[in-house]
Amino acid sequence: MRSYALLVLAKLLVGVVLLTLIATRVPAAAALAAVRHLPPKAIGTAIGLYFLAHGVNALKLRLFLPGLRLAQAWRFTMIAVLYGLALPGQLAGDAVKAVRLMRAAAGGDMAHVLAGVALDKIVGLFALLVLTALGIGLEAKTFGAGTVHAASAAVVLAMAGLATLFVMPLPPWLGRWGETMRLWRETTLTPPILLLAVVLGALFQVLSIGVFMALGAALGLHLAPPAWAVIVGLVSLTLLLPITVAGIGLRDASLVGLLGALGHDSATALALSVSLLALNVVGGLVGLIVEIAGRDRG
Repeated sequence: MRSYALLVLAKLLVGVVLLTLIATRVPAAAALAAVRHLPPKAIGTAIGLYFLAHGVNALKLRLFLPGLRLAQAWRFTMIAVLYGLALPGQLAGDAVKAVRLMRAAAGGDMAHVLAGVALDKIVGLFALLVLTALGIGLEAKTFGAGTVHAASAAVVLAMAGLATLFVMPLPPWLGRWGETMRLWRETTLTPPILLLAVVLGALFQVLSIGVFMALGAALGLHLAPPAWAVIVGLVSLTLLLPITVAGIGLRDASLVGLLGALGHDSATALALSVSLLALNVVGGLVGLIVEIAGRDRG
């Protein structure tokens, strides 16, 4: 426990160092002033889209774990937001969600739960990849033909990976877990369910793009939706790296770099990053409330 706490502290320090380096090269005072002057309408729109997106994520989780009530799925989704914010890397939040769901399924099938959480994340990443590649394709003049070809190849490989979920043989050494996975694949992981999950994953990403667009437009960042799709995709993938806490430093560096490459002011990019962090803190606070008020079982 002590070593893990030291690891978290070290990653928090990495984030602070990154943020400090950015602040020394970007007019941080101007960025904070821009955040303070965000119009309430833009803030309200971003918050509404943010929580609607996580409601969609809860629906997607429930597709793979139909035994969950919708309220339970939403609760565990927000708990994942909380721990994804408090621990290094967003995947840490998903790991906590998986553990908590297995606890909630005491007496049930833990292999089913673990597979459901893993596939929920995989489908979400697949939808993110598809929308990012689509954005690159629609903005080919900006990102270049080579980038378009690479993105298309990545989507094809991802589609092939999803297809193997239906045909991949399960090794005998998995024993009872393998049998559980086989039955789950035959009864729950059907093509219509997987297709609907991909649609919900894409809807989540579209709503996330809407959050960026609402805050970005209020800050004076006017980009076409495909360009925002690419930015959201690349920033989201960057935040999977477990090297800082709450994405501090990573989010700022990626947004300043990406928006700067598109010709936008670094102070405005930093203002967008700070606004997104504040929005995630709001989500984490809601996760903390449902964590304290709820129970894993029952």
